Amino acid sequence: MKELKLRYLLLGSWMDSIGMSFVWPLTTVYMHNILGHSLTVVGIVLMLNSVASIVGSFVAGRLFDKHDGYYLLLGGIAFTALSMLVLVFVNDWPIYPIMLVCIGLGTGWILAFVNALGTTVHSKDGRFVFNMLYFVQNLGVMIGTAVVGLMFKDDVAPLFAISTALYVVFFVVAAMNYHVKRERPESLQQMDQDAQPASKTQRMPHVNVVIMYTLFISLFVIWIFYQQWNSNISVYMLSLHIPLKDYSFLWTVNGLFIVIVQAFLSWKGGKMFKDPFHQVYFGMIFIIASFVILVFATQYIAFVLAMIILTIGEAITFPQIPAIANLLSPYGMKGRYQGLASSFPSAGRAVGPLVGSLIIDTFSFVSLFVVASVAIALILFVNIVLIERDKNELTEYK
Repeated sequence: MKELKLRYLLLGSWMDSIGMSFVWPLTTVYMHNILGHSLTVVGIVLMLNSVASIVGSFVAGRLFDKHDGYYLLLGGIAFTALSMLVLVFVNDWPIYPIMLVCIGLGTGWILAFVNALGTTVHSKDGRFVFNMLYFVQNLGVMIGTAVVGLMFKDDVAPLFAISTALYVVFFVVAAMNYHVKRERPESLQQMDQDAQPASKTQRMPHVNVVIMYTLFISLFVIWIFYQQWNSNISVYMLSLHIPLKDYSFLWTVNGLFIVIVQAFLSWKGGKMFKDPFHQVYFGMIFIIASFVILVFATQYIAFVLAMIILTIGEAITFPQIPAIANLLSPYGMKGRYQGLASSFPSAGRAVGPLVGSLIIDTFSFVSLFVVASVAIALILFVNIVLIERDKNELTEYK
């Protein structure tokens, strides 16, 4: 039984991201325009999908540490494939939203297990592993959303048929290649011996816990405002007489620049800075700058610029946090913290549209962008203060 090969993990993650990206781009249009339900109902269904994803990620992360992840992951893939298959044949109300919640549960489950399995690939640097996972996931999203744009007319069945087929192939890849024995490498065994409170009692050093939760909460806050690009910013652009097709093109720009930045980072071994925390700070500065641009945006070129800067920021920041969680968590707790690294962004995505709508209805769109800039800047300040104060006391588990 040998170590899981990274290429098979990346292949599975890539197919999962394509299949998952068939769901969210068409849900609002399909439920509102075809099934005839209000945007409020659509928002509730999407929120339930995100909540289910949170539950799936959290539970999967906990189970990974205690049980054989191989069979649990195969079960999650099979459950997601069956949910997709149902929608090939029955996709009206209320089956569609029910299956959407099931898909959210399954994809959250799979994502947590894929990230947790990434922690078992010891032949590659952890930052490189998670950078590559983020790269293939976003490449899959770019391909999936493009296919949706080309294929979707009024019928979702063909898209769910393709998605089901992808998950069947993913199941085969996982079944043939993911059943590997999880063993501590020698370096990690020595680290566990040197850090007995973490390894023997399964309790991490307090400073590790504080730093990780600081980063997770940062992800939650950032995703609340990042989610505005998926919801409220399209409305704002329409109010400025910028056509919807131009808004859609922004996501092509997003996918293109994620691929460019991730390709650069992969070439650099996932490292832009020697210190992974400095890379997180650097990326967050770009994210803040993107919302500052939106405060003054009235022309389309400003939205393109804001999207490019946002994409650079997310591509630098987001893969680093699960990589840091891997570095700071002992062997027997890696699944738990990878589950949390997936759950906190899902929570931000779940509440983001509601938070944005409340700010817009109470104040204005510009106020939303100001609040986003200030909130993320405060999060950056808290990160710098806490991490720089305590990082020399951190226990690392390489």
